[in-house]
Amino acid sequence: MSLPYTELFVGLLVAYMVYSAWARLDSRYLIAGALALLVAAAIVDAGGATGAANTLAVYVFLLLAGGVVLLLVDHVRDRPADAEGGGPPSQGGNGGAGQPSAQAPNERHAEP
Repeated sequence: MSLPYTELFVGLLVAYMVYSAWARLDSRYLIAGALALLVAAAIVDAGGATGAANTLAVYVFLLLAGGVVLLLVDHVRDRPADAEGGGPPSQGGNGGAGQPSAQAPNERHAEP
């Protein structure tokens, strides 16, 4: 009886994703792991073990998909609370003095 390694990997990946979203870990960890595993898959394929390289490629795909999902979770979580208000709120009622100028910093004005 062989173990279902892909199903086991998916289960561990989902558990990590839930923990990562809860603990607010950096979502790029999965993508970095996928890139490292992609290099390993290329080395294994160059060694002649095509079946193992294909299995590693499936794991790379799953890690990349999980990383993208975590990036989307971070993006949605980091939205400002006043997104429907249009613009950013003024800072401390100072008339927007803390906001950057609409003028380019290196723009020169010609004297009349």
